[in-house]
Amino acid sequence: MQKKIAEGQFEVIESFAIRRRNEFFLIGQLKEGTIKEQWFINIPFNSTLAMTVRINSIEDVEISNEQNKYKLICVKGDSEMLDLLLELKIGSEFLDISIDGED
Repeated sequence: MQKKIAEGQFEVIESFAIRRRNEFFLIGQLKEGTIKEQWFINIPFNSTLAMTVRINSIEDVEISNEQNKYKLICVKGDSEMLDLLLELKIGSEFLDISIDGED
């Protein structure tokens, strides 16, 4: 798969799913660039292969006893997609944000 041009870089702290709502969440901070709803977050499988998932919504999050403010990125997916994203154990890593991608 061809590498997408990055519009931003997102540092993921942790990720989780809410299956009843078919949603997967990434919490972290935008380290550089821009992020917008309907853009894509690029999730690598290895150094040459990645998948893109469409950003459904972005929320600002404040955590008690923390001065930093965080972003909560929500993506929608079916049960298989949620299984895959959870198995990737996305956390403590940097992901690129791009305008282009595939659902």
